[in-house]
Order: sequence, then C-alpha cells, then structure tokens
Amino acid sequence: MLIQIILLIIIAVIVLRLAVKYRAKELPGKQFISWLVFWLAASAAVIWPQLTVNIANRVGVGRGSDLVVYLALIFLFYILFRLFLRIEKLEKNLTKVARAEALKEKNDSTE
Repeated sequence: MLIQIILLIIIAVIVLRLAVKYRAKELPGKQFISWLVFWLAASAAVIWPQLTVNIANRVGVGRGSDLVVYLALIFLFYILFRLFLRIEKLEKNLTKVARAEALKEKNDSTE
C-alpha cells in the first residue's frame, strides 16, 4: 500500500511537470497527450495491480510485473531508436550548414 502511494505521488509530479511544459509551449500537444495517456495507464496499473496480471495472463506472460518490465524495455528501446535517428538527422543538418558556411566564407574572402 505504501509503495502505491509513493508511486502515485511520483506520477502526479510528473504529470504536473508535463502540464507546466505544455502550457509554456515547450511540449507539443501530441506529445503531451501521448505522455499523459502513458502516465494515466501507469496510474491505473498502480491502483489496480490485478489488471496487469489479467492482461499478462491473456497474452501468455506469467506475472503482471513481468509484462510491465517487457513493455518498459520495448518502450525504452523504441525511444532510444528514435533518439538515434534524430541525432543522425541533426548531425547531417549540422554538416550541411557547416559546409555552406565554409563555402560562403571562402567566397567572401576571395572577393
């Protein structure tokens, strides 16, 4: 019971921070909704742990906590993959900008 209260307080703080970031226009609406749904689902899993057990049994996993760990790992690897792609795109854009700036400086110095 104590762990549920602690987890719900942590989730509430995270949701409040999300709301603050959204109101400050630091977080797009789609991302805000996605994260809000994620944290509401996490709250439901904390409040009703039997729910994860029932879902786990339906998909062939023994325990609800195992299902949560599997889903968390999949989610983390997906986020890591997306971050990797974004970093690659930023590096390519930075290279283009640096090349364009170098060519501009070269042309300016030869004139």
